Amino acid sequence: MNGPVITVDVSKGSCHYQPYVENGKPMFKAKILHDTIEGFEDLSKTMEKLKEKSSNNNVVVVFEATGVYHRCLQKYLDDKSITYYIISPLMSAAYRKTNINANKTDSLDCGHIAKCFYGEQDLRVYKKQADIYEDLRHTNRYYESELNFLRQRKTSFRALLDVIYPRIDKCFKGYASLYDEVPMMVLKMYPHPKLLLKHKEETIVKTIENKVHHEKKFVRQIVNKMYEAASKCYSGCDENDVEVIRLKESIVSLQEQESKCNAILNELINKAMEVPYFKSVASIIGVGLNLASRIVAEIGDISRFNSRRAISAYAGLNPKIRQSGDEDGTHLAISKKGNRHLRCLLYLGASSNYRLKKHDKLYEFNQKKRQQSIFPLKSKAANIATAHKLLVIIYALSKNNQEYNS
Repeated sequence: MNGPVITVDVSKGSCHYQPYVENGKPMFKAKILHDTIEGFEDLSKTMEKLKEKSSNNNVVVVFEATGVYHRCLQKYLDDKSITYYIISPLMSAAYRKTNINANKTDSLDCGHIAKCFYGEQDLRVYKKQADIYEDLRHTNRYYESELNFLRQRKTSFRALLDVIYPRIDKCFKGYASLYDEVPMMVLKMYPHPKLLLKHKEETIVKTIENKVHHEKKFVRQIVNKMYEAASKCYSGCDENDVEVIRLKESIVSLQEQESKCNAILNELINKAMEVPYFKSVASIIGVGLNLASRIVAEIGDISRFNSRRAISAYAGLNPKIRQSGDEDGTHLAISKKGNRHLRCLLYLGASSNYRLKKHDKLYEFNQKKRQQSIFPLKSKAANIATAHKLLVIIYALSKNNQEYNS
């Protein structure tokens, strides 16, 4: 890249910015940028001075993606129709490490971002997508944050369960999940083995059956397994201890959080189904409605990518080139300088496809990578390679408005 640029190091509380007339020629040292109306007006004034200094009206702004902290700056640039680039923190960190003294300070980071801007040839101007794609991405990120809370609640629940009902989760493997409606109802009503064993098994079956939407046979199987396990386990606390009270509260909290996550996911799926290429993604083996909607949310408007190389770079699945002598350096690790959320979802899709063993193109590609005669890949590396293949397939299907043909 070339031309005048203003680099901004965005952080919580205080940001720094520095204008560059050209590569290696800053207009002045890095200054503090306040995320206020006055602060952003100073940025615009600096942009006008930079235009005069460089005799080039095409001044752009470049900054790192920093979660939520760059959103105010981004909104201001959108409102003023100012061209800007958003780069990965990993990318600027790579340029920082090229310095002999790779110190990291807010003022020095502006220089590292400038090196990244002038050193990269494939940076894409950020363009705001249609509202549906922006809404999908925000909904998916919200869903991910709520999933993290759900995992925390499950961890707390399991810790209490291991004290009160040790190994109770092992008793009905093959019948149901620990988090199924019936086991959770039993644990909520009888949060200690002694409380469970005070009642006859048939009485418990009838009580649970009236509160859940399962057949009596299924309820009886679960209760029988749990009743048998309760009669054998040695609890780590008494029935009046605080852990028993906390277990009931933990179950209620967990189920409320699970319901919230399901509601957000259903909202996400309904929105994603309006996207033109949703059916193409959902048709791929191993990619259900859940995963398809989240992949679509992270890709966004697929028409903004003019090649599969561009979308691979966006996901950070492009190879990290390190050429030396006879080594072409193209069969090494992925760059990871892209959308980690999308990368993770594609990995889930690749591993899910392999587990299904449907012998489609993706499965055969994964199997080939694991069994190749020269340098066979381990499962994780093979899944990463298949994730890239999955993204390429999604791109091709979406461009041609086709569904997956195994």
